[in-house]
Amino acid sequence: MNHTTRGLAFIALTATAALLTITSAHAVDHKTDGASVSDTCGGLLTDYLATAAGTADTAFAGTLTVAGGASPIAMTLTPQAFGGAIPNGLVRTEFAHPALSDDAVTSAPTLVADQSGGNLIRFRTPWGPTLATAGCSGAAPRVTELTGNIRSRGVIYQYTLTRP
Repeated sequence: MNHTTRGLAFIALTATAALLTITSAHAVDHKTDGASVSDTCGGLLTDYLATAAGTADTAFAGTLTVAGGASPIAMTLTPQAFGGAIPNGLVRTEFAHPALSDDAVTSAPTLVADQSGGNLIRFRTPWGPTLATAGCSGAAPRVTELTGNIRSRGVIYQYTLTRP
């Protein structure tokens, strides 16, 4: 190995080490399925998936949009059920648009906390993973709104999903 190659290798290692020590404003603390992130809105996986009676909750629905882009893409996130009623810990994310072939994927969501302690849920979409911020109505921990974004082919799509 000559001096130039060693010098370049040293620079690459130094740059990599420096990048690894920088804390991101969007860093998250990964939790396991069903873990309590906080005692507030969306702190338990059941806040997203189950009703107070223990049955599968209503689906979230909304749209994916991009600034200056074409018409919105319909998006749903549906808690999956076992035996028609009991949630099984999975969600089905579906996109629908006349110009696209409809696509869906089922995944096991996980809870995470952002650096300020806010509750987020990570789940897969047909275009890859996403993190969504939980929103609740009143003091109840049941999540009624999800907001986030998805990057696909270099474009960032934003979404807001709601349920009654």
